[in-house]
Amino acid sequence: MEKLVLEKDEEAIYKLEVNDKGEYIEFDLNDIGLGERILNASERLEKIDGEYQQKALKINKEEEDKIERIKKQIKLDKQYALEMREIFDSFLGEGACQKIFGNKEVYGQYNRLMEALAPHFDKMQIDSVKAKKKLIEKYSLNEKDVI
Repeated sequence: MEKLVLEKDEEAIYKLEVNDKGEYIEFDLNDIGLGERILNASERLEKIDGEYQQKALKINKEEEDKIERIKKQIKLDKQYALEMREIFDSFLGEGACQKIFGNKEVYGQYNRLMEALAPHFDKMQIDSVKAKKKLIEKYSLNEKDVI
């Protein structure tokens, strides 16, 4: 059976080491959908964080029994942490959060991750412009190609 092998443009890959095991997440700067996925994820994260804050406040106000309040807060934290993990994996790549956090789930870890990624997004934008120029040069018609 034949195998299809496509080469990566290594110059357009932004690699980020994410743990002490030497594991990386990669961003393909030639991927035209990358920016859109990051923006969509950012909007979803902001919305989810707002919902979480409202529900946490409601639990603290309405639940008088301390044990029940703690149980409900833990359940809420877990639910939203899993949703945030899914959102991050949608643009960082499947399994990226497992590489970064392992099995640990702390609600605030995702806010810290977004803050830590922000300077890299800025760097990727610069690299993205360079990668786009390279693509244009590669696929634009040369004078000798014109009839």
